[in-house]
Amino acid sequence: MKILILSCNTGGGHNSAAKAIKEIFDKKGHTCDITDVLAFGGQKASDLVCDTYIEIVKKTPNLFGKIYKMGNKVGQFNQENGKLRSPVYLVNKLYADALEDYIKQNEYDAVVCVHIFAAEAMTNLKKHGRVTVPFYFVATDYYCSPMLEETIPNKIFIAHKDSTFTYLNHGIDKKLLLPTGIPVSQMFLSKKDKTLSRQQLGLSNTDQVFLLMSGSMGFGDLIDTTKYIFDNGNENTRVIAITGHNEELYKSLESKFKDEKRLILVGFTDQVSDYMDASDVLLTKPGGLSSTEALAKGIALIHTAPIPGCESENVQFFTEHHLSLCAHEASDAGRIAVELMNDSFMRDQILAAQDHFRCQNSAQQIVDFIEGNFSS
Repeated sequence: MKILILSCNTGGGHNSAAKAIKEIFDKKGHTCDITDVLAFGGQKASDLVCDTYIEIVKKTPNLFGKIYKMGNKVGQFNQENGKLRSPVYLVNKLYADALEDYIKQNEYDAVVCVHIFAAEAMTNLKKHGRVTVPFYFVATDYYCSPMLEETIPNKIFIAHKDSTFTYLNHGIDKKLLLPTGIPVSQMFLSKKDKTLSRQQLGLSNTDQVFLLMSGSMGFGDLIDTTKYIFDNGNENTRVIAITGHNEELYKSLESKFKDEKRLILVGFTDQVSDYMDASDVLLTKPGGLSSTEALAKGIALIHTAPIPGCESENVQFFTEHHLSLCAHEASDAGRIAVELMNDSFMRDQILAAQDHFRCQNSAQQIVDFIEGNFSS
């Protein structure tokens, strides 16, 4: 088979999901390409959309939350009305010609969309009979994406069976839904021995290791959290802070804690799995991918203050299922982290819930389904 995965650079999660699916297609001998869907409208347009998204989320998260809620209402109205289409659909159909040419010229057998923009563009092509290959949507959050109800994928792979009701509330046919889980890289599906992991990272078995992650784009305020942990820790306290691409955050932490030997400062890295293996408590923004990586790995998890919208919905799913704790305010994150570190019973409860609710090898399930559909 020859598969096209359409992603988007609004955060690292969508690309991570795309790469996780590609890993399995490649392993099974298929040809699989990942492409930024917005690039079909021109690289400048793609950069503008992604940069604008990141600026809004970083500087005015409440505005993003309002836009997210508006998208939910618009999508549901259009689904009920059956005639009008959302502005997101209208914008993404503008590059449909280029996308159609690319699919046909490369003779793809199926298209996998890991972002709503891609699903909107493919819907336009499918509605007008311009492409006949099946296309699939892969959820990268735990509740239904705004405006998904106006798309027409052949199948929707969702985060968990307990997320089903949110899709039904959006008017999506239950027959379209397959609860595979969110796909993560194979490296997160196994756990290294903690002693070995710590040796490789220069840590001791007696250390109490807090892992602080701010996402690939470096969202969040880690300084107050780090300070609280150090002020209320001991000589065995260790904080690993991963700042992603946020150089300003990296430099701020470096300056604030320049004499603090208990801090391990890391920028963007592909060793997140190793750091998780070595840590006792993880604090992370509640992105769908980072949360699922933690769930797959099995680690005592605290979600830091969510961005209103999909992240707050992710937190709701995780806390309702006892998979994580949540610090809704940045000032609470350090306190909750220290309390959890000192409460082995609570950590064990979180890990037990994760063992019960995690989906098994989601990327493999998705690829198996697409293969089966192709051969049938």
